[in-house]
Amino acid sequence: MSDEINVIVVKRKGLNLYLRYIDPIDGKRREKNSGTTNMKAAQRAAGEWQAELNASGTASPGLMRWEQFREDFSENYLSHYSQGYITNFEGSLNIVEELMNPDTLGRITETWITRFYSLARKRLLANASTKRVAANATIRKYFQHLNTAMKWAKEQGYIKTVPAFPKQSRQTKKGGKLMKGRPITGEEFDRMIEASDNDSLNHLLRGLWLSGLRLGEALNLTWDQWADGIRVNVDSDGDVCLMIDGDNQKSGQALVYPLVDDFADFLKETPDDQRDGFVFNPQRVREISRRVDTVSNWIVEIGQRAGVKVDDKDGVEKFASAHDLRRAFGTRWAKVVPPGLLKELMRHANIETTMNFYVNITAKDTMAEVRRHLKKNGNQNSPEKVNGKVNE
Repeated sequence: MSDEINVIVVKRKGLNLYLRYIDPIDGKRREKNSGTTNMKAAQRAAGEWQAELNASGTASPGLMRWEQFREDFSENYLSHYSQGYITNFEGSLNIVEELMNPDTLGRITETWITRFYSLARKRLLANASTKRVAANATIRKYFQHLNTAMKWAKEQGYIKTVPAFPKQSRQTKKGGKLMKGRPITGEEFDRMIEASDNDSLNHLLRGLWLSGLRLGEALNLTWDQWADGIRVNVDSDGDVCLMIDGDNQKSGQALVYPLVDDFADFLKETPDDQRDGFVFNPQRVREISRRVDTVSNWIVEIGQRAGVKVDDKDGVEKFASAHDLRRAFGTRWAKVVPPGLLKELMRHANIETTMNFYVNITAKDTMAEVRRHLKKNGNQNSPEKVNGKVNE
């Protein structure tokens, strides 16, 4: 059987003409409604469909059935990740199916993706409660997941090339905030510690404040050198680093990270004979929890009791969370280290993330501080003013 697909126009019961071809992989007949009764228009549609199906070339590349691909992708890729990640990813692919109903991988072209973007955006904005910023963020997630799936398909030889995805900016409006919350101040952190009467949670709060760890990373932090989580390593010189397996990294790479001295000293407060098991064991009453959602809610409750409000959007108050502690760490260190080093401390895969979320915001803080000093001194220290007149 030839690997080349030939799409023909056929008549069936009903008004519209149908498009049909024989799948060279399994020999089965595939067809779809052309959406028209006009023979010339149907033949045009047949030619376009045939070109798309043959875009990836021969035999298996591009011609794998979408259903078969999803099964393979789920078993051999997604199964290695957490259930939360799997559920989120599968949700994006379900939207792809619902809106576009792809039959083969070869159908997913740049034009196809543009059409998917249009339909997804229209659907999201049809909900009166969905704001434009939220819609863009959701579509960005769809694209990220679909792009990951297509890259994996290329690695397996199912397609020859990954289609181009349109670029999207995270900055959706002038003056819009990149952060969902904000970095909390030292005074606010002290209030959170005072508002908590739980030693295990206070220990976790201090660790998050000093380390910049994500909550999930902190809950998996262990002294056990043979554990699967993120491991603390103290060498013979007393230097401390984190050893992070690929499964615990967004980038999927196994890495070793140095720690700032404040957090290293915090860890070394634990006596040698107690350095086993997990570093943080947050609990209420007798319950120890490692569920990110559960512990996150506990921390937000502390933020609420302390009155540390980080946002107030559409009348909904948002109180300090674990990630606001990470933001505070990033903002503090952005003032004293260069962007490249801050990227390593924050464990960002891309320097643009560091620049967008921390360095640019700190620059604004610096300018505000300069203006406060000028105002305090009656502009006497302004370099533009000498002897009461503006320099020319």
